[in-house]
Amino acid sequence: MNIDIHAHYVPRDSLQVAKQIGQRYDLRIEHDGAGREVVHCEGKGSFGPLKQEFYDLDLRLQLMGKAEIDKQVLSAQNFFFLYWMEPAEGLEFAQWLNDELALAAARHPASLAALATVPLQDSRLAVQELERAVKRGLRGVEIGSNINGRYFDDRDLFPFWEAAEALNVLVFVHPTNVVGADRMQDFNLGNLIGNLAETSLTFAKCIFGGVLEQFPHLKFCMAHAGGFLPYTWGRMERGFLTHEGCQRNITKSPRETMRHFYFDTIAHSQMALEYLVRNFGSDHVLLGSDYPFAMGDPEPLTSLEALTISPTEKAHIRGENTAQLLGI
Repeated sequence: MNIDIHAHYVPRDSLQVAKQIGQRYDLRIEHDGAGREVVHCEGKGSFGPLKQEFYDLDLRLQLMGKAEIDKQVLSAQNFFFLYWMEPAEGLEFAQWLNDELALAAARHPASLAALATVPLQDSRLAVQELERAVKRGLRGVEIGSNINGRYFDDRDLFPFWEAAEALNVLVFVHPTNVVGADRMQDFNLGNLIGNLAETSLTFAKCIFGGVLEQFPHLKFCMAHAGGFLPYTWGRMERGFLTHEGCQRNITKSPRETMRHFYFDTIAHSQMALEYLVRNFGSDHVLLGSDYPFAMGDPEPLTSLEALTISPTEKAHIRGENTAQLLGI
C-alpha cells in the first residue's frame, strides 16, 4: 500500500465543540471575507478557514485516489492540541476528537487509520487518554513540539514517555507554538522557517536532555523531513565532543541517537530527500503529504519516484515502514 503518514483531519463540528468546551478562554468563531468560519483565541492563535477538504471524507477519498494514496493516517491540526486549556477541559476535547478520529477510520477501514491527540498539559491525563485511544483502535499519537513552552526533556513528561514506550506506539511530532514567531511574521516565515526551527529545537533538547537514553525504545517521527536537524547533526556531534554541558545527561553521541528517529518525506527538494534517505536509511523515511495544506506535497508519490534510489528503498518509504510501525 501507499500510505500517507501526515494527513490532517478536522471534524466539521470541531470549532463549535472547542468553543463550547473553552468558553472561558474567549475562543471566538468569526467569518472571513468569503463567509467561511475561522476560530480565534487571543494570544493563543487561530485556525481557519475550515475547508471542505478537512472534514469531508468522501472528497478526501477522491483526492487520495487521484494522488494514488491507498491509505491516509489521520491526525489533528495543531491548533486543536489545546494545550493552553486547563487539563480537564483539554482531556474533554481530546476524548471527543479521538472518538471522531476512530469513527472516521472505522467508516473506511481500508483507506483510513488515525493517530490520537492527548492533553499533555497533564501527563497523568495524557497517559490515561492514550491508553483509552489505543483500545479504541487508534494507531499511535500525534503531539506538539512543545507544551506551553515545555520541551520533551521536562521531567513532568517522563510518565508519558514511559507509557508510549510500553504501548509501543509511534509518536508523530508536529511543530506548534513556534519559537521566535514574533520575528517571523513577514513572508509566511513562521511556516517556512519557524516550523523547521521549532522541530530542530525540540529534538535537540530531546537528545541532549537524555530522553532517548532513558526510553530507548520510543519511536518518534518528525514532520517536514525533520526540520533542519538531519542536516546539522554534525554540529550536534561536535557540540557533544567539545562542550561539557552537552554531555551532562547523555553518554551516547547525537549521531547514534538520531538514527532511531523517523522522518516524513515533506522536504520539497529532491536533493534534501535523497540526503535524508542516504544518511538515515530508507527504513526510517515515511511517505507524507501534509494534506490538505498548501505548504504540503499534494503528490508525494511523484516526489518519491523522482529520487535516484532503488525500487526496494522506494517500497519501504511508500508504505512498508508505516505499515510496520502502526501495525496496519
